[in-house]
Amino acid sequence: MGESVGALVNAWAAYYSDHQMVSLAIRYLHIAALMIGGGTALAIDRVVLGTARRATDDRRHAAMQALAGSHAVVVPALAVVTLSGVLMTAADWGTFQASTLFWIKMGLFIVLLANGGLLVAAERRYASGGADVAKWRRVIAVSGASVVLWLVILLIGEWLTVAA
Repeated sequence: MGESVGALVNAWAAYYSDHQMVSLAIRYLHIAALMIGGGTALAIDRVVLGTARRATDDRRHAAMQALAGSHAVVVPALAVVTLSGVLMTAADWGTFQASTLFWIKMGLFIVLLANGGLLVAAERRYASGGADVAKWRRVIAVSGASVVLWLVILLIGEWLTVAA
């Protein structure tokens, strides 16, 4: 089975490098999905973090509505980022396989996905348990981690483009 996967990756790499419009389309989808998904996530995180100092019930409620509504944008965007990322990685597997920086980025991406799950769980816990300040602080903390992860992953992605 390993040989057939290797043959498939090699065939994809050749196709990707020989078809500039395919390469362009996949890179475009990756960046567009990052802008849409990451931009939405960062905007919502900003709303949530904005309640950290001046938290009122109205502000928390508005932040919760925005957070709940963001999943319909962020989750599909992350799916496109993942698929396009896999395709770009497979097109240059030899380079990425040996790159410590790439594996750090992939590890952080997994942490970002797990953090998204924690954010959804914190959001649901807060919504089901009333206006508990400790639960709201958990939403704020996970949202803050989201901001850091999105920005660090973006930095490492750009770093990879010059390091490769």
